[in-house]
Amino acid sequence: MDHLETLRCFVAVADAGGFAVAGRRLGCSAAAVTRAIAALEARLSVLLFQRSTRMVRLTEAGERFLADCRPLLNDLHEAEQAARGAQAEAQGLLSITAPQMFGIQHVAPIVLDFLQAHPRVQARTLFVNRVVHLLEEDMDVAVRIAHLHDSGLTALQVGSLRQLVVASPEYLVRHGEPRHPHELGQHRAIAFSFDARAPSPWRFRDGTTGTPQQAWISNSNEVDIAAAEAGLGLTRCL
Repeated sequence: MDHLETLRCFVAVADAGGFAVAGRRLGCSAAAVTRAIAALEARLSVLLFQRSTRMVRLTEAGERFLADCRPLLNDLHEAEQAARGAQAEAQGLLSITAPQMFGIQHVAPIVLDFLQAHPRVQARTLFVNRVVHLLEEDMDVAVRIAHLHDSGLTALQVGSLRQLVVASPEYLVRHGEPRHPHELGQHRAIAFSFDARAPSPWRFRDGTTGTPQQAWISNSNEVDIAAAEAGLGLTRCL
């Protein structure tokens, strides 16, 4: 039994007025309690209890020692409870990154609800259209819309999205509606690219691909959608 447990044992005996009752409260045998108290008295070189066949009573030295021990053990208990509470209650800074438009439309409302439910949490969000390095930029969580490459990071799928090819009604009236990916080569498009360089061919769920004529390449979903609404060409959106 370590020293802290011995002190708890001492207080239990003082409260119970006997070794057997204290042992039952502590979940150990009366013999173990007796040995612990004897070891404590030997350590302190003082008699803490007067023992008789009928009862156990604190000595004057035991009374003083109890008065000193009880607040210490109470403080320790409160510290342990506070530590458990700190684990149970969310607190601290949470840093999240996500693609810009998706972050604004979908992540930000969730963060707002979370902060209102957990007032001891502070949030930092970085909504940008580039791949953010979590360690280098001190981020806790990244929302990624992609098939992830293997890495040392832990990934959890939280949902799925469907990407659509869209265009303005005016554009479709002028140029017609493509019916198959191989027809995309006959159409102009506004394409998204993280670095505004030439994007990859458009890939569809059935494995087919198509490469439209790139009228505009940007790294902004808002720009792509605005250009499509203006009738410049096709674009893809979630």
